[in-house]
Amino acid sequence: MQYFILDDRSIEFVVTEDITKDFGLHNHTDHYVITSITKGEAMLLYNNVSIILKKGDTFIVRPYMPHSVKVEADSQILSICINKELFSSESANEISQKVSAKFDEISAENGFDNRIKTELTDAIELIAESIGDERYKLSEDIQRVADKIAEKSSDIYLLDQLSEDVYISKYHLIRKFKSKIGLTPHQLMIQVRVRKAQKELGLGGRLIDAALDNGFYDSSHFDKCFKKIVGISPSEYQRKIRDI
Repeated sequence: MQYFILDDRSIEFVVTEDITKDFGLHNHTDHYVITSITKGEAMLLYNNVSIILKKGDTFIVRPYMPHSVKVEADSQILSICINKELFSSESANEISQKVSAKFDEISAENGFDNRIKTELTDAIELIAESIGDERYKLSEDIQRVADKIAEKSSDIYLLDQLSEDVYISKYHLIRKFKSKIGLTPHQLMIQVRVRKAQKELGLGGRLIDAALDNGFYDSSHFDKCFKKIVGISPSEYQRKIRDI
């Protein structure tokens, strides 16, 4: 896996190849992710439906959209992660220009088909046009819980307190939350903590600090959670990441 990150950290390119990996059910809380199959095939699971995607196929993952992706060693996929806040400050055309310029740099060493750039531009336009679409919004209570988990991810945040905040029993909350988010509140908390640690490592932070700052007091537990969600170990991620 290769990671290429813009200086302002608003856009990240991830190239996944030469590995067999099942990225289990997860979501992205702060990013839109556009993924193109550039070689071989991948299996996408969404809404309990498995979809086989082949070379040339592109799909969009919206914030909080539960999904899983499985790739084989003979496949290659390119994912563009765009911070959702960027769509509030820049136009789709401005974002597309940034993505296209960096795509050209990455393509030079990965041999991507240039038509992928058109697919990415179309996907960015589609995202921009659908901002605010009620079909992609979480209910107010679930959004409030998700926001609180993101804010308190490094703390021991009690489920009882979460359920009180939205006036729902904790058992009903777990069921409703998982049906909408794809993860239990605890699973989302772990995911958020890993993503925060990942960002810290991307900024040059030390492994031990990234673990402790985000509530991981056991290095083996940190490694296990990080690898499950990111796909590689924290130390390998540090070696693979590159600024562009």
